[in-house]
Amino acid sequence: PTYDIIGLAYEPDILQCSLYEKRVKGTFPMPTQEERLAALEKNVTDLRQRTAKAIVEIEENTTIMLGVLRSQGRDIRYIYERLETIEERLDEHTALLKTVDQRLDRLETKVDAVQITLAQILARLPEKP
Repeated sequence: PTYDIIGLAYEPDILQCSLYEKRVKGTFPMPTQEERLAALEKNVTDLRQRTAKAIVEIEENTTIMLGVLRSQGRDIRYIYERLETIEERLDEHTALLKTVDQRLDRLETKVDAVQITLAQILARLPEKP
């Protein structure tokens, strides 16, 4: 068989080849165990770095959320205090309204008595000639 000298000197780049060319038996030599181990170690290192970055980001977001929750807790306590104050004032106003209502009832009774007395006086007066 005749060999193409240029073809023997050419080592194809596996990254530049199509998926079909990568699958063809005998096209590329199988990586050695050391190469496979190095690739695995590199992948594990990359995974660790990405995981560490993600953990740091989660910790930062957790810290932010904790601050937000504390702030909202203070706001809720303030709202409860204001609601208690409003409730006390409403109770005071309710008591005042009851007092005013009692006074109005007494005045209404007095006005009724005055109207009765006035009607009696008008009944005794002679009619106009």
